[in-house]
Amino acid sequence: MVEWHPCQLRLLGDRSSRLEQAPWSDLSPEAKLAKLRSGRQCLATRLSSRPNITSRYIVLLHLAAILERMRTSSCTNGSATELLLLGLLADERMHGYELKRRIDTAFGAITTMSWGSLYPALAKLERRGFIRSETGAGLRDRFDPRQLSGALAAELALLDNIDRPILGHRNRKVYGITEAGEKALVIMLRDVDIDDDRAFWFATAFSTRLTFDERLSLLERRVRRINERIQDLRELVTTSEGLRQVQQGLEHRLDAEQQWIEHELKNLREQQALSR
Repeated sequence: MVEWHPCQLRLLGDRSSRLEQAPWSDLSPEAKLAKLRSGRQCLATRLSSRPNITSRYIVLLHLAAILERMRTSSCTNGSATELLLLGLLADERMHGYELKRRIDTAFGAITTMSWGSLYPALAKLERRGFIRSETGAGLRDRFDPRQLSGALAAELALLDNIDRPILGHRNRKVYGITEAGEKALVIMLRDVDIDDDRAFWFATAFSTRLTFDERLSLLERRVRRINERIQDLRELVTTSEGLRQVQQGLEHRLDAEQQWIEHELKNLREQQALSR
């Protein structure tokens, strides 16, 4: 049985194959990519027996497959969000409002985070022991070393209670990463799904926690995948003006990312050479 990508099934109208195959959302990123790669020949064979499908739809199906690879994978959305939240909380403790503002400011070009997504994600991380929350600002945020009196007993008491929460006016929860969360963050950075655009940029933002070799590997894997996407686009032949514009726009976007990664790779290699 030939298995089809959801976009191919929707356009071809093959309901029986759609019912027989496993749900697309249940597949791993690697399985999705394998299906997309193997689907080209299957699609060409299937369309050869469908004279009513024009070349414009063939190109549209090919573009749909490329766009699916560039789109955030539904089965990796959770891990990408967890990576982002752990990375931000590894830098400093924040409450929910500060987290959302930081996400909107720094990553607004590639992602959005609603309140309905943020707090369930934080609750999940807390249940897994990757972060902890406190109610109020906490003494650490208000600690001023100039207030030390010199009395040993008083200073020891202050230090013992430095992380205990203080109930503020709004009783906001302040989130901070745990030791288990730090370890999980490094694992996520090493194992990031390079096909997931959001996850790649999140990992790049926090990649200073990786070794030089691991940072190089992250960028090298991404640039190889970008080259594959560019090659896929350049293989397309279409007479449709609209599809040609999409093709050119995507190719321009990928070319720009490729140049930036090559520049970063050059800088990293130079830094690595100087550190030896």
